[in-house]
Amino acid sequence: MKIVYSWLKEFLPEAPGSERLEELLAGLGLETESITQLTPPHRNVVFARVLAAENLEGKEVRRLVLDIGREVQVVSGAPNAKAGMGVALALPGALLPDGTELGVRKIAGLESYGMALSAKELGLGEYAGGLLEFAPEALPPGTPLAEVWGPDEVIELEITPNRPDWLSVYGVARDLAALGLTLVRPQPRPRTTPLALPFGVWIEDTEGCDRFTLSYARGVKVGPSPLLVQRRLYAAGMRPISNVVDATNYAMLELGNPMHAYDAAYIREGLVVRRARPGEKLTTLDGVERTLDERDLLIAVKEGPQTRPAGLAGVMGGADDEIRDTTTEVALEVAHFDPVRVRRTAKRQGLKTEASYRFERGVDPDALLLAADCFLELLQSWSEGIEVAQERLDLNHTRPPRPIAYRPDYASKLVGMNYPEATQTQVLQRLGCTVRPTAQPGVWEVAPPSHRVDLTIEEDLVEEVARIVGYDQIPTTLPSFFPHPDNLGVDEPYEATERLKQVWAGLGFQEVLNYAWSSPQECELMRAPAPTVFMQNPQTPDRTALRTALYPGLLKNLQTALAQGEEGPFLLFEVGHVFNQTEATRLAALLCGDPVPGLWQKGLEGSFFALKGFLETAARNLGSQVRVEQEAAPFLHPGISGAVYWNQQKVGQIGALHPAIAAALELPQVFLLELALPLRKGPGIFTDIAKYPASMRDLAVVAPESTPYAEIERIIRSSAGERLEKLEIFDVYRGKPLPEGQKSLAFHLTFRHPERTLTDLETDSFMQNILAALEQKGFTIRR
Repeated sequence: MKIVYSWLKEFLPEAPGSERLEELLAGLGLETESITQLTPPHRNVVFARVLAAENLEGKEVRRLVLDIGREVQVVSGAPNAKAGMGVALALPGALLPDGTELGVRKIAGLESYGMALSAKELGLGEYAGGLLEFAPEALPPGTPLAEVWGPDEVIELEITPNRPDWLSVYGVARDLAALGLTLVRPQPRPRTTPLALPFGVWIEDTEGCDRFTLSYARGVKVGPSPLLVQRRLYAAGMRPISNVVDATNYAMLELGNPMHAYDAAYIREGLVVRRARPGEKLTTLDGVERTLDERDLLIAVKEGPQTRPAGLAGVMGGADDEIRDTTTEVALEVAHFDPVRVRRTAKRQGLKTEASYRFERGVDPDALLLAADCFLELLQSWSEGIEVAQERLDLNHTRPPRPIAYRPDYASKLVGMNYPEATQTQVLQRLGCTVRPTAQPGVWEVAPPSHRVDLTIEEDLVEEVARIVGYDQIPTTLPSFFPHPDNLGVDEPYEATERLKQVWAGLGFQEVLNYAWSSPQECELMRAPAPTVFMQNPQTPDRTALRTALYPGLLKNLQTALAQGEEGPFLLFEVGHVFNQTEATRLAALLCGDPVPGLWQKGLEGSFFALKGFLETAARNLGSQVRVEQEAAPFLHPGISGAVYWNQQKVGQIGALHPAIAAALELPQVFLLELALPLRKGPGIFTDIAKYPASMRDLAVVAPESTPYAEIERIIRSSAGERLEKLEIFDVYRGKPLPEGQKSLAFHLTFRHPERTLTDLETDSFMQNILAALEQKGFTIRR
């Protein structure tokens, strides 16, 4: 919403400068997007009257003879140039807003003494399709336009959807006046004459239109509107058309009520407000023929027993009944339409107009007559000889706003500030509310004004008191917050999940967020559990059900990355929901490529141990323990898969992607894990930095190829005693001199005592226990 500062001052004479005004508006909840300076035209831009407009044979330009106190000649290509009109003429030496300096030029073999200007060339707007047209008697010829178009400012405001009363100059001034400024209320008084109305009005759909007024004026002569009006309309973002159309737009911008002017000679017996009939068509003012929907609200012209569409109610009028140059009688419609109906019609028809923008949010149903009088007064002040009918048609089915029970003590309690009752009364009354005491002590009855459609409950009124008194007056205090016992610890699952995400991101994995959709075909291909929850209206054929596992989404992410030519290694993870009869949360991670250069083992097992190492590191960061035991899973490689135990609880699987799935998806070696959340919380025991040196030993165990690492690890840990601090595998060897089907696993063992240095004899005894336990289980020790 653009507000011209001089226009605002007409209603608010005490309005401060724009900088202070911006602060006041911000306190009211109105954000100022920009303040633009309107500079006067150059002193050599003057008012001129066109005396003659002559076509030049074979040329697309005309020779204009202009009166600027003397006659001058200008060559112009404007299509609307004609004798008798007033124009803005830039004389030689004038500097235009785009930086062009004019001089005497030769065009089509004729000297052009300056340039007749369009709105764009004058810097008023973007319209450049013709000359800016003024009334021929608007100013004495040769008068600099700067004398009537002095410096001004345009304040552009961001209007929130709940405050349609701000969509006018007077509406903003009225809200500012609630701060204590003097408000000049509009009191238009058109001169009326006892004239018979040549038309009637019928409302068939009172739900769509609860009030409709139609006023009448005759003796109208269509022409340009005054200079000041045109400048303000341009500044507000609207292009002047004619005095009648401009008066409707000017009154709407001033008071907030949209209105529509008909050529009264074309509306026959009158107007009917009804729903559209299926298949009806209407050509709107923009020249587009539109097929109407039976839910659209129409203004129709009554022609005997029939009616024909004349406009989309609250959106746009029809082309058949628009104001023409020949119009002498005007019928003015000012009505109140249902916001929902207008919004839906505008959306269906793809139309967004200044009228629909206001009707969608809600206009003041009690200001219709005021807006009509404003239009009629403007029209009479701009032209002579206009007669306005004393009577008008007003079909009113509106209901007054329902009073709201209001407790002053509750307002102070809700805001946390003691507002005196007298202050609250003054604020509400300055906002236009009617305040009455009730029989119940401490309770008032407050009737909001009709223009405040957003005031419906007691808390709305409390907010108004706080807003007008000033939010900055509310003292800053720390709230006393004591959570209910039932709420203690409710955020722990969320914090645990966020901590888990931070740990995996810290390990170099990239988090992804995939859609929760899948399909039976995808689940079957990727050997995931069959879906159990299906969509009634699926978005696409591959999104018909809720997913049952996370890893298929990671595999599709990898497919996309590879198809785009990205190079690995790829480390991805996701925390999300799966749906297997019940909803559950899981963590899935994917590794593809060589994440750690120089691994002691390459190939399938090497990358598997890399992913397992990431898992173990994540567990340590979370103060937990993890182990992996061999176990098959449908989606994993039969020989490289295992069950994950987190703090002794089985939570998921880890391993290489099944070769059949990898082949079907054309993927390289991929390693996955998927765990059920929440993960059991570990003890999180803090260990201080060791004060005494460690004793280290190496051990190589020969075992059958089928023996899992976890089995050997369990034997070593259970027989080593409490002084074993760390156990690390650093090599797996196959080949001579080992027999076929055997492998050698080499370990680093670290022993430490927290209070002294271990002796070699003590460490050797620990090792003897380990060797004895391994040999008892049938394993061989490499010497």
